[in-house]
Amino acid sequence: MQKESKYAMKSYDDLFFTDDFLFSKIMRNPEIAKGVVQNLLGIKVRKIEFVTSQYSIDELYNGKGIRLDAYLEDEDKIIDIEMQTVIKKDEGLRMRYYQSMMDIDHLNRGESFKELKESYVVFICLDDPFGEEKPVYNFATKEVSGERILNDRIHKVIYNASSFEKAENPNVRAFLEFLRSHTATDPLTKEIQTAVDSCKNHQKWRAEYMLWKDQIREWKDEAREDGLLAGERNAKIEATKNLLKMNLLTVEQIAAAVQLSAEEVIKIKDSLKI
Repeated sequence: MQKESKYAMKSYDDLFFTDDFLFSKIMRNPEIAKGVVQNLLGIKVRKIEFVTSQYSIDELYNGKGIRLDAYLEDEDKIIDIEMQTVIKKDEGLRMRYYQSMMDIDHLNRGESFKELKESYVVFICLDDPFGEEKPVYNFATKEVSGERILNDRIHKVIYNASSFEKAENPNVRAFLEFLRSHTATDPLTKEIQTAVDSCKNHQKWRAEYMLWKDQIREWKDEAREDGLLAGERNAKIEATKNLLKMNLLTVEQIAAAVQLSAEEVIKIKDSLKI
C-alpha cells in the first residue's frame, strides 16, 4: 500500500483552525475576528464595519491581484490577518505588496491620502520564520541612521507560534499555544475551539470542501492521462497551475498532489504572479 503523504489534503473532520479552509470560515465570525485582533495587537476595535474572509483585491494597473485570508475594517483601522502554515522566504515582500494593495483599494473608494487609516498586516506562522525564537516580530518604518520612526501608520507583525511559551502577554501566549497544541485555555481560544467543533455539523461547508477535494482528484487523474499524451511533466505543471488558481491549498499540499517538489511549485506560482 502506498504511504499517504503528510501533506495530502485532510479529511473534513480533521480540519483545524490553522487550516486555510477553516481559518477563513471561522474568521467570518465578527466576535472571533474582533477577539483575535484585540488579543494579538492589544488594540481596541470599536466597531467592525465588515469582516470578510478570502477578500479579493482585483488587479490594478496591470498588477497582480491578491486574496486576503481575513480583511477587517474598523472606524480608524484596516487589518489583514494571514495564516502561514509553511515558512516562506519572502515574508517581507509579501507584506509590502499586501500593504500597498490595501492602501490602493482604500484610496479607490474615494479616500484622500490624509484619510488613510492605521494599517496592520499580520502574519501568523506556526514555525519561526527567522530562527530567533521570538514569539512576535514587530516592524516599523525607521530612519536608517537614527531612531526616528516615520509616521506612516503602517504596522507589520509576524507571530511565531512555536515560541508561545516566551510570549509575555498572556493573551498572545494562550492564542499561540492553541495553534500549536490545540489546547484552549482562555475565553477566546475556547470560543474558537467551539467553532471548530461545530463546523463538523456544518453540512454546507462539508459539501463545499468535498467538492474541492473531488476537483483536485480530477486534476490529478487528468495529469496522469495527459502525461501519456503530452509528457508527464507538462501535465503536472498544468495541474499545478489549476490548483494554484483555486487558492485553496498550501504549496506543500499541491506539491504532494501533483508529485512535484515544493520549490518547483513556488517557481510556477511566481510565474503566474499569484
